[in-house]
Amino acid sequence: MKHILGNYWTGHLVETVLILVSAALTVRFFQALLSRAEKRDTRRGLPPRRATIYRLMASIMRYVVDFIAIVMILSGFHIQTASIVASAGILGLAVSFGAQGLVQDVVTGIFLLYEDQFAVGEQVTFPNLTLSGTVREVGIRITRLAGTTGELVIVPNRLILEVQNHSRGTSSVSILVPISPEEDPERVNKSLERAVTAAQADGVSGATVTGVTAFASAQISWTVSAPATVDNQGAYDRLLRKKITQALYEDGITLAGMAQKGTAHGTAPVSS
Repeated sequence: MKHILGNYWTGHLVETVLILVSAALTVRFFQALLSRAEKRDTRRGLPPRRATIYRLMASIMRYVVDFIAIVMILSGFHIQTASIVASAGILGLAVSFGAQGLVQDVVTGIFLLYEDQFAVGEQVTFPNLTLSGTVREVGIRITRLAGTTGELVIVPNRLILEVQNHSRGTSSVSILVPISPEEDPERVNKSLERAVTAAQADGVSGATVTGVTAFASAQISWTVSAPATVDNQGAYDRLLRKKITQALYEDGITLAGMAQKGTAHGTAPVSS
């Protein structure tokens, strides 16, 4: 009798070990497969959303394989698993009623991923939360942002009601140049055109002199603008200001509020 019981438990223990090993190998195989696909897409420059989907698939696969392994092990010991599977469905229904916030997070996360509203690395603003930052992770339940001062912000997906994606579409750089009203408009225009040409040669494509955009008693405001993106907006702004200041200095054009011609050049920083 002891011999029979020993063989019985030994057989089931061996079966359990094989199931656990098979489950672990299956999970590792799918994780490696998805990781390889993610790296391949990254090298090809494909959208970051695909990386988020790969990680989500790996997580779901792990939970599914673990659940199946547990059911198989219990079945091997002749424990009724049909009721466990049915209970899992009932438990899931109960959780959906008892944890509505969690369900809302997951449903919203699915739509965020499906609609590709934003992706890892993009700069976004959530107006209803008065929150801005760079997306670090788009999860099925939460979204992680790097705030403007570098802090990590974790946002439940259900709170994301509106998204402003600064990394998509077009932006622009607009620089207001306050010129003394005593300056010849033709000379000012030629000087700014020369600054724009120099900026274009350094990579600020599309830069133009918009012209006179405002009058005041002590200044005439000219505007220089250029199309830009979030990534190059700051660099374009700095380069245009440098070229404008240099051109005005070389041509002896006075900025509003500075010393008159013949005494000193008006080379104060232009305003935006």
